[in-house]
Amino acid sequence: MAEEKKQNNIVRSMPCSLEAEQAVLGAIISDNEVAIRIVSDLVVDDFYAKNHKTIFEQIQKLSKENKPIDIVMLASSLDRDGKLAEVGGVTTLDELVDSIPSTANVDYYVNILNQNALRRRLIRECRGIVDKSYEEEDAEKVLAYAESQIYNVAEKKDSSSLLHVSNSTVEVMERIEKAYRENGSQGGLKVGFKNLDEATNGFLPGQMIVLAARPGCGKTSFVMNMVANLASKADSQEVVAVFNLEMSAGELVMRLISNIARLDSRDLLGGLENKDNLDRVWSAQDILQRSNIYIDDTAAITTEQIMSKCRRLKMQKGRLDLVVIDYLQLITSSDSKKSRLDSVTDISRYIKILAKELKVPVIILSQMSRSIEKRDDGDKDPKLSDLRDSGAIEQDADIVAFLTDGDFNVDAGNAAIRLMIAKHRNGSVCELYFEWDKSKMRFRPTIATRIAPTAKTDDGDMQSAGGIDIPLPDAPDDSGDFSVGGVDISDLY
Repeated sequence: MAEEKKQNNIVRSMPCSLEAEQAVLGAIISDNEVAIRIVSDLVVDDFYAKNHKTIFEQIQKLSKENKPIDIVMLASSLDRDGKLAEVGGVTTLDELVDSIPSTANVDYYVNILNQNALRRRLIRECRGIVDKSYEEEDAEKVLAYAESQIYNVAEKKDSSSLLHVSNSTVEVMERIEKAYRENGSQGGLKVGFKNLDEATNGFLPGQMIVLAARPGCGKTSFVMNMVANLASKADSQEVVAVFNLEMSAGELVMRLISNIARLDSRDLLGGLENKDNLDRVWSAQDILQRSNIYIDDTAAITTEQIMSKCRRLKMQKGRLDLVVIDYLQLITSSDSKKSRLDSVTDISRYIKILAKELKVPVIILSQMSRSIEKRDDGDKDPKLSDLRDSGAIEQDADIVAFLTDGDFNVDAGNAAIRLMIAKHRNGSVCELYFEWDKSKMRFRPTIATRIAPTAKTDDGDMQSAGGIDIPLPDAPDDSGDFSVGGVDISDLY
């Protein structure tokens, strides 16, 4: 019955305590209040003896059916399923009840079960790591495998188990009920752009979000603006990991300070005009110091290394709320023999695995192919097929968004930017509009709509072909707020 390991002529059994297992099962059967309290915190693999596993599976079944757990009900349920004789009959159940005269110390026995189960899992996983070390020539892959298996043990995951749908319905219903109680405010991670947060209801754990654009459209600035928004929240606690393969950590921090302080990035090193501006820089620096933003600027980094660093950060901080990777095509493949297409396919798939395993939204930036510039039909809007190097990016992503030039009026020196959500697995596709202040690395949501064929009216307003006035944002006032037709729209961001 026992899994054994022979070493130096000594036979070693797997860690277990049959007496503790009997005590826990006896307490559950004899005291319904104990059963209600501890059954949900145990799993079948916490027990080692086969008959104990079978008995606990039946206890779980009764618990899910909301039936009382006592020796009569348990014996009847085992008998119906043809398992009563397998566990030793009613006599075994009687012995379990007699094995614990009092349930007062049941927590002590539960802890023994948990400790032994953890040790057994570690032994099994370490055996697998040893086998992998002999079979796999790439040491980086072995390290990534080892970290993944040990992390799963620490997170109490079982990658080999198929779980009944009821294991997930409880969690989903809790989220739905919470959203109902909070009038829909419950959702994923809000990134500080009201129009984007409303369109996505926040980025959810496990989502892979692809943000693609041609060079110069501000994809790095846009995603770092999200990071700045999270850091600037009054109650900021979100842990964010930023991997930038193109820029140094210092350059990214310069952008964050420029954004938060709302100062021209060129003035930060070119000499600030007055002490007030210097105070704003120091305030921005204080915000970043208090934040949980972590930056890695390793140029030649692999997906295995990204995963490893994210695991460590989550274990260190106890949470991980967002991962940003800039950008996909610069990630180094761990297999140099593969074609570029196959490498990008593997990288994309691994990023999706990272998001699911760590239960964190991952925003990954991507380049677009040059095919958009070669179209003869005049349609320059990005399409999913414009994602560069691999169709796997489109398949793996939960959300695909494109940043591209907009065609609405903005202040002089700023750029009109459209965010086109072209794929949304849990929602609708749409277009969102932003004004990009390049000097401050800052995006402002706007309610401007795409300009249809228009003509100016006598009062100077733009009018669509259907004769409907299209209001466009007025210039910001002295406070920096925007308005449309005199109506403040500052709450869009």
